[in-house]
Amino acid sequence: MDLTTTRHSVRDALTDRRRLVPFLLAFGVYGVAGVTVPLMLLFAGGWWLPKTVDEGPHLATGPALAIDVLLIALFGLQHSGMSRPAFKAFITRWVPEALERTVYIVMVCLVMWVLCLAWQPLPQRIWSADGVAGLALDAGFWLGFVLVYAATLLLNHFHLLGISQAYRHYVIQVPDATMDRLQVHGPYRLVRHPLMTGLLFSFWCASDMTAGHLLWAVGMTGYILLGTFLEERDLVARFGAAYRTYAAQVPAFFPSPLGPSARASLRQALFRRSDQQL
Repeated sequence: MDLTTTRHSVRDALTDRRRLVPFLLAFGVYGVAGVTVPLMLLFAGGWWLPKTVDEGPHLATGPALAIDVLLIALFGLQHSGMSRPAFKAFITRWVPEALERTVYIVMVCLVMWVLCLAWQPLPQRIWSADGVAGLALDAGFWLGFVLVYAATLLLNHFHLLGISQAYRHYVIQVPDATMDRLQVHGPYRLVRHPLMTGLLFSFWCASDMTAGHLLWAVGMTGYILLGTFLEERDLVARFGAAYRTYAAQVPAFFPSPLGPSARASLRQALFRRSDQQL
């Protein structure tokens, strides 16, 4: 589409409420996500906010633990459940396909706010690191923070948050750009899921680790492992042998000093040892 045609499409969209309102809705949700995600990361890291995973009003240990476990389960259920292809097909029976991602992001933000506001800190101290160790752990959190955003930018930040689909459908009225290209550049050369790597760093790297923070880190790590398993199953179905080859060469979350052939040899050796023990 040339520049003149794009300008005409944008002008027409501004005067047509049937096109303008859905796009503004998607844009508003994008803005809400832009506030929610960094606040959630700061909450998880125990930084600056009046209430964090470590500090704030809370119930007794037993009820607080039960509430926190339920909140983590809610988070995992919403994230993994709504990202399944079958659920996406169900949603698009009721809302336009161009707004399916927007609906998902709305629910993500809602669950994040519920999780953070209802979270019950468990202030019992697990560890407290000072000096070089404390600085290294704090640096690890900020490394994870940056990696989360770097990964979303490489994955097409605007498509991931739903604004690209709405813009293309309602404003310039061209088919949505499909994302059928396997991303293997940048941090994806080192790990298959750099977004999840960033989240793991932000959840576990804490110079002060409370019992509540540890519960959060363990619970969210469990969600990441489950969500990644389901996502990789979808990726294999989508990309086939190309993704299997990529997965055999690149670790899931953390870079390995071993090359692909060395990792394959190590896996075979471990399997042989397990068979011998059995």
